[in-house]
Amino acid sequence: MIRIVMWIFLLAVVAMNIMREFELQKWLVSLILLFTGTFLYLLSNFLIRYYIKKHAPEFATDQEISPNQQAWEATAGTGVVPKWATNIGLVGIAALFTAIVPWLIALLDRK
Repeated sequence: MIRIVMWIFLLAVVAMNIMREFELQKWLVSLILLFTGTFLYLLSNFLIRYYIKKHAPEFATDQEISPNQQAWEATAGTGVVPKWATNIGLVGIAALFTAIVPWLIALLDRK
């Protein structure tokens, strides 16, 4: 959670500097963050599935091995998936959050 908050802060500062430096509209920077966040999140999901299939193929299914736990979830914390692949997804979530929340606040502020 701390990493996501840290990335949100960093991405917000970078987005503001990009807006000023290149004189871009706020919506365009948000759109760039939205596409970047979506791409990074999907890339992370692909990498996680790839590494599970590569290093632990017996867990590469969606079958439940116990109540409310699928087989692929059992690989969490075992080193099957590199941390950098997971961190890509965290940056993607932070980028999505940074792109969407200012617009939600603006919509709520109108009322």
